[in-house]
Amino acid sequence: MTTNIEVKCNFTSVFAKYDTVDDLKAVANNICGQVKEAFDTRVTEIKSGNTGVVVEVEVSANETPKPEAKSKSKNSKTAGAKEMAEKFKKQEKQQKSEAQKETKESKDNDTLIAITDTKAIKKLGLTFEKYNDKCWVLRGETKPLRKILKEQFKGVYNSRLNGGEGWVFRTASVQECANALGLNVKVA
Repeated sequence: MTTNIEVKCNFTSVFAKYDTVDDLKAVANNICGQVKEAFDTRVTEIKSGNTGVVVEVEVSANETPKPEAKSKSKNSKTAGAKEMAEKFKKQEKQQKSEAQKETKESKDNDTLIAITDTKAIKKLGLTFEKYNDKCWVLRGETKPLRKILKEQFKGVYNSRLNGGEGWVFRTASVQECANALGLNVKVA
Protein backbone atom coordinates (compact mmCIF):
# COMPACT_ATOMS: atom_id res chain seq x y z
CA MET A 1 0.00 0.00 0.00
CA THR A 2 1.40 3.37 -1.02
CA THR A 3 1.31 5.93 1.76
CA ASN A 4 2.99 8.89 0.13
CA ILE A 5 1.15 9.86 -3.06
CA GLU A 6 1.46 13.35 -4.45
CA VAL A 7 -1.28 14.78 -6.66
CA LYS A 8 -0.86 18.24 -8.13
CA CYS A 9 -3.81 20.33 -9.24
CA ASN A 10 -3.40 23.78 -10.74
CA PHE A 11 -6.18 25.98 -9.43
CA THR A 12 -4.39 29.23 -10.23
CA SER A 13 -6.37 29.77 -13.42
CA VAL A 14 -9.63 28.99 -11.61
CA PHE A 15 -8.89 31.42 -8.78
CA ALA A 16 -7.71 34.10 -11.22
CA LYS A 17 -11.31 34.61 -12.34
CA TYR A 18 -12.37 36.00 -8.94
CA ASP A 19 -11.68 39.47 -7.62
CA THR A 20 -12.86 39.34 -4.01
CA VAL A 21 -11.77 37.34 -1.00
CA ASP A 22 -15.35 36.20 -0.40
CA ASP A 23 -15.60 34.81 -3.93
CA LEU A 24 -12.27 32.99 -3.50
CA LYS A 25 -13.43 31.51 -0.20
CA ALA A 26 -16.69 30.38 -1.77
CA VAL A 27 -14.90 28.68 -4.68
CA ALA A 28 -12.36 27.05 -2.35
CA ASN A 29 -15.15 25.77 -0.10
CA ASN A 30 -16.97 24.45 -3.14
CA ILE A 31 -13.86 22.60 -4.32
CA CYS A 32 -13.24 21.18 -0.83
CA GLY A 33 -16.86 20.05 -0.66
CA GLN A 34 -16.55 18.24 -3.98
CA VAL A 35 -13.32 16.56 -2.89
CA LYS A 36 -14.86 15.45 0.40
CA GLU A 37 -17.95 14.08 -1.37
CA ALA A 38 -15.81 12.15 -3.87
CA PHE A 39 -13.59 10.88 -1.05
CA ASP A 40 -16.54 9.71 1.06
CA THR A 41 -18.10 7.99 -1.95
CA ARG A 42 -14.88 6.18 -2.79
CA VAL A 43 -14.34 5.11 0.84
CA THR A 44 -17.79 3.52 0.91
CA GLU A 45 -17.06 1.78 -2.40
CA ILE A 46 -13.80 0.37 -1.07
CA LYS A 47 -15.38 -0.75 2.20
CA SER A 48 -18.12 -2.53 0.27
CA GLY A 49 -15.48 -4.47 -1.68
CA ASN A 50 -15.62 -2.51 -4.93
CA THR A 51 -11.91 -1.73 -5.35
CA GLY A 52 -11.91 -1.35 -9.14
CA VAL A 53 -11.26 2.10 -10.52
CA VAL A 54 -14.51 3.68 -11.65
CA VAL A 55 -14.67 6.97 -13.52
CA GLU A 56 -18.01 8.72 -13.91
CA VAL A 57 -18.64 11.71 -16.11
CA GLU A 58 -21.68 13.83 -15.38
CA VAL A 59 -23.26 15.72 -18.23
CA SER A 60 -26.18 18.01 -17.53
CA ALA A 61 -29.14 18.17 -19.89
CA ASN A 62 -28.08 21.45 -21.49
CA GLU A 63 -24.46 20.37 -22.07
CA THR A 64 -23.19 18.04 -24.76
CA PRO A 65 -20.14 15.90 -24.07
CA LYS A 66 -17.04 17.26 -25.77
CA PRO A 67 -14.17 15.02 -26.76
CA GLU A 68 -11.04 15.94 -24.85
CA ALA A 69 -8.05 17.00 -26.86
CA LYS A 70 -4.71 15.81 -25.52
CA SER A 71 -2.77 18.78 -26.86
CA LYS A 72 -0.83 20.80 -24.35
CA SER A 73 -1.22 24.17 -25.96
CA LYS A 74 -1.73 27.21 -23.82
CA ASN A 75 -5.15 27.94 -25.41
CA SER A 76 -6.62 24.57 -24.51
CA LYS A 77 -5.46 24.95 -20.90
CA THR A 78 -7.05 28.37 -20.56
CA ALA A 79 -10.22 27.17 -22.28
CA GLY A 80 -10.48 24.31 -19.81
CA ALA A 81 -9.84 26.65 -16.92
CA LYS A 82 -12.52 29.02 -18.20
CA GLU A 83 -14.99 26.14 -18.41
CA MET A 84 -14.17 25.10 -14.85
CA ALA A 85 -14.52 28.69 -13.63
CA GLU A 86 -17.91 29.03 -15.33
CA LYS A 87 -19.04 25.74 -13.82
CA PHE A 88 -17.95 26.87 -10.34
CA LYS A 89 -19.70 30.22 -10.81
CA LYS A 90 -22.94 28.43 -11.74
CA GLN A 91 -22.67 26.16 -8.73
CA GLU A 92 -21.87 29.12 -6.50
CA LYS A 93 -24.93 31.04 -7.74
CA GLN A 94 -27.08 27.98 -7.18
CA GLN A 95 -25.77 27.57 -3.63
CA LYS A 96 -26.31 31.27 -2.88
CA SER A 97 -29.90 31.12 -4.12
CA GLU A 98 -30.55 28.00 -2.03
CA ALA A 99 -29.03 29.68 1.02
CA GLN A 100 -31.17 32.76 0.46
CA LYS A 101 -34.29 30.59 0.20
CA GLU A 102 -33.37 28.83 3.46
CA THR A 103 -32.77 32.10 5.32
CA LYS A 104 -36.01 33.53 3.96
CA GLU A 105 -37.91 30.43 5.10
CA SER A 106 -36.29 30.51 8.54
CA LYS A 107 -37.23 34.19 8.92
CA ASP A 108 -40.82 33.36 8.01
CA ASN A 109 -40.90 30.61 10.65
CA ASP A 110 -39.87 32.93 13.53
CA THR A 111 -42.40 33.64 16.26
CA LEU A 112 -44.47 36.68 15.36
CA ILE A 113 -46.97 38.54 17.49
CA ALA A 114 -50.28 39.78 16.13
CA ILE A 115 -50.82 43.51 16.47
CA THR A 116 -54.09 42.80 18.30
CA ASP A 117 -52.35 40.88 21.10
CA THR A 118 -51.96 43.83 23.48
CA LYS A 119 -50.78 41.73 26.46
CA ALA A 120 -47.90 40.28 24.48
CA ILE A 121 -47.02 43.72 23.07
CA LYS A 122 -46.87 45.26 26.56
CA LYS A 123 -44.36 42.57 27.63
CA LEU A 124 -41.98 43.67 24.87
CA GLY A 125 -41.11 46.95 26.63
CA LEU A 126 -41.57 49.15 23.58
CA THR A 127 -40.84 52.89 23.74
CA PHE A 128 -41.06 55.64 21.15
CA GLU A 129 -38.40 58.36 21.29
CA LYS A 130 -38.04 61.43 19.13
CA TYR A 131 -34.78 61.01 17.22
CA ASN A 132 -34.75 64.27 15.28
CA ASP A 133 -37.20 66.66 13.60
CA LYS A 134 -38.02 64.20 10.83
CA CYS A 135 -38.22 60.83 12.58
CA TRP A 136 -38.90 58.82 15.72
CA VAL A 137 -37.36 55.57 16.96
CA LEU A 138 -39.18 52.55 18.39
CA ARG A 139 -36.97 50.62 20.80
CA GLY A 140 -37.44 47.48 22.82
CA GLU A 141 -37.93 43.82 21.88
CA THR A 142 -39.23 44.51 18.36
CA LYS A 143 -38.28 41.30 16.57
CA PRO A 144 -41.72 39.64 16.90
CA LEU A 145 -43.30 42.73 15.30
CA ARG A 146 -40.80 43.25 12.48
CA LYS A 147 -43.13 42.29 9.62
CA ILE A 148 -45.87 44.64 10.77
CA LEU A 149 -43.42 47.46 11.49
CA LYS A 150 -41.87 47.15 8.06
CA GLU A 151 -44.88 46.41 5.85
CA GLN A 152 -47.76 48.23 7.52
CA PHE A 153 -46.00 51.23 9.07
CA LYS A 154 -43.04 51.52 6.66
CA GLY A 155 -40.45 51.39 9.43
CA VAL A 156 -36.77 50.82 8.80
CA TYR A 157 -34.59 48.87 11.23
CA ASN A 158 -31.24 50.47 12.09
CA SER A 159 -28.72 48.84 14.41
CA ARG A 160 -26.37 51.85 14.47
CA LEU A 161 -28.49 54.60 15.93
CA ASN A 162 -27.37 56.92 18.70
CA GLY A 163 -28.82 55.43 21.86
CA GLY A 164 -28.99 51.88 20.47
CA GLU A 165 -30.75 49.92 17.78
CA GLY A 166 -34.38 50.47 16.85
CA TRP A 167 -36.98 51.00 14.17
CA VAL A 168 -37.03 54.42 12.52
CA PHE A 169 -40.37 55.96 11.50
CA ARG A 170 -41.26 59.22 9.81
CA THR A 171 -43.00 61.66 12.09
CA ALA A 172 -46.16 61.42 9.94
CA SER A 173 -46.66 57.69 10.65
CA VAL A 174 -45.60 57.61 14.32
CA GLN A 175 -49.01 58.38 15.85
CA GLU A 176 -50.73 55.66 13.81
CA CYS A 177 -48.09 53.10 14.77
CA ALA A 178 -48.16 54.10 18.45
CA ASN A 179 -51.96 53.83 18.58
CA ALA A 180 -51.89 50.38 16.97
CA LEU A 181 -49.28 49.20 19.51
CA GLY A 182 -51.12 50.76 22.45
CA LEU A 183 -48.35 53.22 23.26
CA ASN A 184 -48.93 56.78 24.49
CA VAL A 185 -47.02 59.17 22.27
CA LYS A 186 -47.77 62.82 21.64
CA VAL A 187 -46.45 63.93 18.28
CA ALA A 188 -46.38 67.71 17.83
